[in-house]
Amino acid sequence: MKTFSKVLTLNKLHIIENIINTANNSGSAQADYFNVGNPIENPPLLRGSIVIHLNISFLTDNKQFFKTGSPIDTGSIKFGFLKPDIENDLFLKIISCDYIKFYLLVLDLFNLPISSLENLNSHKVCISLKPILEKYFPTAVVNFMYKEKNPHAWLFEFCLDSGYMLKENHIDKIFIPNTYISNPIIKKLSNILKDKVVKYNPKYGIEGREY
Repeated sequence: MKTFSKVLTLNKLHIIENIINTANNSGSAQADYFNVGNPIENPPLLRGSIVIHLNISFLTDNKQFFKTGSPIDTGSIKFGFLKPDIENDLFLKIISCDYIKFYLLVLDLFNLPISSLENLNSHKVCISLKPILEKYFPTAVVNFMYKEKNPHAWLFEFCLDSGYMLKENHIDKIFIPNTYISNPIIKKLSNILKDKVVKYNPKYGIEGREY
């Protein structure tokens, strides 16, 4: 599965409003992070969240709003959950990607065989990714990623600045707890996305579902 994803909750209505108000060309009210592959599921398991799957056109259509990309969850480094062997600010600098670098990286990743894509989507250490990582990042970064078992070390994230557009054609699927369907905003969203909406029972969660 070649996808980006974002976990939404009802306190992130600006993302849902971005989809609903596409015709107004107003864009997002704030910057947001997205990641390659599925959300990190364990922990926590997804019980009451909206999960959106986006295709590569979402990235290319928002090129002008691209702020930065990284193969690693930068927040985990900034707050000390991941600890590289070199100074944090320097490490963050060498993992940072501009649009061109991140776009080419994503193209290479999405051309991997299915078994490798499964590891990429699940944020697992994957030896077949090593030549791609070595193509774009210094040895210190590659060694750190292969030493770390934490999925946040394999998150491949990117940030889009405020103003980015999230349109119906960018979305492959959106997973919504069936308890949200009666919400007026979710109803409006469902009417726009139609067959792209997948309802799930939050009692059992999304993580065991095949999609």
